[in-house]
Amino acid sequence: MRAGFRLTGGHVLAALLGFFTLILAANASFLYFAVKSYPGENEKKSYRQGLHYNDALEARTEQDALGWSAAIESIGRDGAAVTIVVAFAGRNGAPLGGLELVGALERPASDEGAQEIAFAPDGAGLYTAVVSAGPGAWDLRVTASSSGNERFQFANRVILP
Repeated sequence: MRAGFRLTGGHVLAALLGFFTLILAANASFLYFAVKSYPGENEKKSYRQGLHYNDALEARTEQDALGWSAAIESIGRDGAAVTIVVAFAGRNGAPLGGLELVGALERPASDEGAQEIAFAPDGAGLYTAVVSAGPGAWDLRVTASSSGNERFQFANRVILP
């Protein structure tokens, strides 16, 4: 200690208040940037979606009764263009043709780069879409509809090259 300096209760109080003010400021900035970068919800109207959860379960039961299956056949990149090929099969494993497919490609943790995609039939139960998307993790959601008003939905996380 320096000669002539005397530590008093006021000095200790000021040091404690300064310390805790610094901690609170750091926590407030972390909280601000965390909420700003990710709001914490996947669905914009999650409460309303929850009210209709039984409808979603009923649709899933109807989809299971169809016996259809879907799989991502291949993903390839040519420059900025990414080609996604999806295969659909019926209950007996035979390719399903004549479906109309629409989909969406979204980042798992943000809305950046989200886009609607359209698939074109490519024969033998295969459907192809070409999108412009950066590399990394994406969520692919596809809805297939038949002429008989049958619907099949699937979602899959894909890693684009």
